Amino acid sequence: MERLLQALACILLSSVIALQLALATPYRGKLTDDSVNGRVMKPRESLIYRGTVTLDATGEYEPNTAVIWINGEPKKMIDAFPVELNVCDGDLIEIQLKKGQKPFYVFLTSRKGDIKTDLKASTILVDAGINRLFRVLYDLKSD
Repeated sequence: MERLLQALACILLSSVIALQLALATPYRGKLTDDSVNGRVMKPRESLIYRGTVTLDATGEYEPNTAVIWINGEPKKMIDAFPVELNVCDGDLIEIQLKKGQKPFYVFLTSRKGDIKTDLKASTILVDAGINRLFRVLYDLKSD
């Protein structure tokens, strides 16, 4: 019985080593391909990255006339700027201004964590209706 357990332990250890070596080769893409359920994960990639962004505004903003939307859901009524938001990789940040309100500009003052944004301009005009601000992305430089 002891020899059987030793043989099984050797087989298990050698299969773990072989699998790790196979994942280090260029064939990793073929071994971990899950194109039906999504993209192939990178070797050092986690499922979720979290961070914090802070938004500020310039112009005349009246309290409680705008709402922050995250991924299509209203999350926070803005009573005053700056606003701090807890976000995850892939979140879409939008702002909705009530009709009849004066437009104002929103800009990103800070971000913390392993995230970045896809902002194209430094300030974004917020007019009546829903306005897209940015999408939160994973920051590759933080590795």
